[in-house]
Amino acid sequence: MTDTIPAGFAPWLPSSQFMRHLADLGGFYRRDADDVLAMRIGPAHGNMHGMAHGGLLATLADSALGFVIAHQCQASVVTAQMSVEYLNAVMPGDWLEAHVTIDKRGKRLIYATCHLKVDERLVLKASAVFAVRQAAVPTSDG
Repeated sequence: MTDTIPAGFAPWLPSSQFMRHLADLGGFYRRDADDVLAMRIGPAHGNMHGMAHGGLLATLADSALGFVIAHQCQASVVTAQMSVEYLNAVMPGDWLEAHVTIDKRGKRLIYATCHLKVDERLVLKASAVFAVRQAAVPTSDG
């Protein structure tokens, strides 16, 4: 298993206590140029079959969606709905990237899609709706 971090990525420390706990199992990374979040999958991320746990993948997608929406829209948001499609297995050693697209931005709801990829292989697709909160925008990186 390689520990190499691709060029352009730097460590990312989420503001969420839950996500910080997950980061203890293996760090998260961010590429500032396009707001891509990523992580190297390790054995601690696995399910009973030795592949990345589906809950971990869904959590990464949810966090990436929330972070990118908050950052790009300068809004405080919470997940209102998210659907997930698991398309391929993710194995230890894989470099997993979360690519987010904001599909529609309204005053109260923001719709977005997250694609988790290993290289060019799509492994998960998440579609979500985020509710805009009437609160201050978080000031940290996630």
